[in-house]
Amino acid sequence: MRRTGGRRAANGCSGVIAAGFLILATTAIIGWPYFLDAKGASTRGAIVEKREIVRTVYDEWFRQFSVVASYAIPGQPMEHHAICDVDQSTYDSLHRGSPVVVHYFRALLAQPFIPATHLSPCTFLGNFALRPYLVRNLAVSLGTLLVILLAWKMRVRFAPWLFVLWLALSFVLLVLPSAEPEPRQPVPATATVNYIVTIYEVGEGRDSYGIPLPHPFQIVQLKFSPPGMDTPVIAVDKIDEDSVSNLAAGQSVPIVYDAADPRIVRLQEGTRHFPMEALGVVILCCLGLVLLTAAWAFIRRLLVPLP
Repeated sequence: MRRTGGRRAANGCSGVIAAGFLILATTAIIGWPYFLDAKGASTRGAIVEKREIVRTVYDEWFRQFSVVASYAIPGQPMEHHAICDVDQSTYDSLHRGSPVVVHYFRALLAQPFIPATHLSPCTFLGNFALRPYLVRNLAVSLGTLLVILLAWKMRVRFAPWLFVLWLALSFVLLVLPSAEPEPRQPVPATATVNYIVTIYEVGEGRDSYGIPLPHPFQIVQLKFSPPGMDTPVIAVDKIDEDSVSNLAAGQSVPIVYDAADPRIVRLQEGTRHFPMEALGVVILCCLGLVLLTAAWAFIRRLLVPLP
């Protein structure tokens, strides 16, 4: 006779230990800057550099804002530098020469593994580069999933089919490409094409293929200096492939930007039909997923003997 009670207890204990370790690690990562502020030494510094970076990952793009501050430690002639990520409003409010407070642990400055400094304008949320519409879509998808799991827990009969429908709709919501917002207060200007990426499929992962698009689109990074900004900004527009002829990096192009938010930009040329053209392909893939699941459930029912 096999004894499974001890094994189950061990597995349960291992799960609790792993969850506890994960919670402690997350708390340490989030709380370390606040510990630096409370227990570390402090000195005055000044912003010496601002960095705005846009990265394209598969068929999406993400923006990162960073600031670099110089500071001096009493008794050391060498100047030190500290860097951190900030949100957009903080980034735009800081300028070269802006004063900041630098908190540091002197004993940790020589090692590269544990952050030894923290700048006063930096926050934990500044490390995240998710855009508002992605956060909204993720919130809708996760919120709907929680409701379905609750229905499953309450043994609602059609809950498994709700889960299949959720998979399909979430796939459409998270994978379907979208055009960039249109400026509400358009101001004409000229920008330089910083970088171009052509997207041929959506939903691609590191170890999986995506859904080929019948009409690819381009993610275009644009760099320009709007009035009132001390550094150039990087804006992004998405257009149908080849809808702007001979578009190349380094080229000057006419744009319109939003007076309230200069990073909302549209190329004056170019078309944006790709979201609707991709919709049909993505929906067909989702219908195929639903039909395959229904066929699997039907075959499984035929193979399971009746009691």
